[in-house]
Amino acid sequence: MKFLDKRMPCSVWDRRRFAGLSLVGVLILSTTAMVTAQDSQKTGVRLPITLEADQRTELRARVEGYVDKVQVDIGDRVKKDQVLVSLDAPELEADVRRRQQMVRQSEANARVAAGRVATARAKQRQAESARDEQAALRQLRVSQRDRFAMLVRGGAVQQEKLDEAQYAVTAVEAAVTRIEADVEAARADVEAATNELEFAKSGIEVAKAELAHATAQDQLRNVRAPFDGLVTDRNVDPGQLVSPGNVMGKPLLVIEHVDVLRGVMTVPADEAALIDVGNRVTLIGFPVRGELTSSDGKELKVSRVSQSLDARTRTMRVEIDIQNVFDKARGRYQLLSGQYGSANVHTN
Repeated sequence: MKFLDKRMPCSVWDRRRFAGLSLVGVLILSTTAMVTAQDSQKTGVRLPITLEADQRTELRARVEGYVDKVQVDIGDRVKKDQVLVSLDAPELEADVRRRQQMVRQSEANARVAAGRVATARAKQRQAESARDEQAALRQLRVSQRDRFAMLVRGGAVQQEKLDEAQYAVTAVEAAVTRIEADVEAARADVEAATNELEFAKSGIEVAKAELAHATAQDQLRNVRAPFDGLVTDRNVDPGQLVSPGNVMGKPLLVIEHVDVLRGVMTVPADEAALIDVGNRVTLIGFPVRGELTSSDGKELKVSRVSQSLDARTRTMRVEIDIQNVFDKARGRYQLLSGQYGSANVHTN
């Protein structure tokens, strides 16, 4: 201060202002050092987390009918393909019976057609056999005629013998022509009967396909579980009329698979770059007996990152897979879908 006093005269006010500026500089340097130290010590991001079922589905009626039986209630554990709700749909049952009758009728028509084919083929073989006999006889008659012709030329027999032989040839040729027509008619009958049989067989296939469709529709009367899970909601009672068109109403049942849960976090935009798949996660506020692990039995880590910000909230969705802990004494899982808490995502 003396140096300044020698170089330029300062008033008391100037000296006080200089001292104040010096103090501000010291405070700025101290604050910067504290912020830098805090940033260097930051090892994680603490976020709210909500647990969701790994799989969740709303079961609705796929055919119209009256509810006959409801075989489960909320809290019941179900197995895949287990019948949960049965509907009474007389129209579907009647359609199945009608299709079954059509299959039986088509099979009967095919048996009749097969019998006609067998009969037509037998007639064809008979006609062909008769034709072969007449052909052999014609050859004999022609041979006899030729021999009589030689004898007539030699004067050994009279002309009338040759005329008789020629008449026999003409008669047998007429018979052969008639039998050839019978053979062609028999072949046509075989072809017609064969076509009828093929048509009857195709009718069987069509009837069976229609029966399969009707049976599949009838089986839709039973609402089944699509996967192993837990019934978490029920909105149906026996006697209630349900319809497949009621997509906006409440579902019959809600099934959730809670053996594995998804922990869902929404990360603010300014911290989204710090989160990546594989970051370790520590859950806070979930009192359970036992260790919480991921679905593969290892420590909890970030499983999925959306890598995109929601346009409305400007947050990024992050998920972790959590293996639920089963309490054998109580016969239930300890973690619940919809449960809320906090998570610390370790960033280094």
